[in-house]
Amino acid sequence: MKKLTVATILAAMTVSYSAQAQVYQWEDDYCSMQGSFDNKKYTAKQIENSYFVLEGLNRLNIEGFVSVGDIDALDRLSMKDIDTLTEEYEQVKSNVERLNVVPEAKGYKQELLKTIDGEYERNRLTLLAYLNPSEALKQSPKMCKTYIEPFLQSEKAVQIRWKQFVEEQIQEQSQYGADEVARYRKIATKRYQQEKASNPAKYAKMDLVRLGYGNCVNMQAYRADSDRVYSDTKKLNKTLFGNSFKEMCYEP
Repeated sequence: MKKLTVATILAAMTVSYSAQAQVYQWEDDYCSMQGSFDNKKYTAKQIENSYFVLEGLNRLNIEGFVSVGDIDALDRLSMKDIDTLTEEYEQVKSNVERLNVVPEAKGYKQELLKTIDGEYERNRLTLLAYLNPSEALKQSPKMCKTYIEPFLQSEKAVQIRWKQFVEEQIQEQSQYGADEVARYRKIATKRYQQEKASNPAKYAKMDLVRLGYGNCVNMQAYRADSDRVYSDTKKLNKTLFGNSFKEMCYEP
């Protein structure tokens, strides 16, 4: 899908007036678009906000999440990170709630708010699983609890579950055939052995929480289908601009 960026919309939007018809123009990375709309029915700002909402369904809206990319980052995590995440979430959600969109885009706005809620919950639970597995377990989707339950048992239980998780990841490659399973097993086993020899407690925690639990929680969060968003964008183009809509795209 050709995606619109907020900066591009704001910078490239051009509106010209002619009686009840206004020409609205905007660009994305590869295309220039324009169409005439009835300024008795809509405003240019409503249109801008409506496309911003649709774009939000295909992007990450909360960008301040602290992703643990290495074991040293585990020691830098604190409950303050959750507070910071919550502040950003509340601001992002408030900004969207205030947007005035065209009537035909009100459903997309509600969908975006639902998407933002899902992003926040996913990120919050992942951070909580690192910092307070007991509390995270109480709030977790049932199917995701398996990844953090061992942290409430013993280090031995954690190591056993980590090894099981590595095998589960290997078996996920079976959809690509036996050769791919064999290839990935070699890579995954070597990495597991190196990490286990280096710092088994921290690597187990990072893999089980980030890759296991985090991905599981992510699967439960709402996310709009990108093909449907693309189709809905085309429908909105037709609704707002009718046959006046024009699009010129360039080869990347």
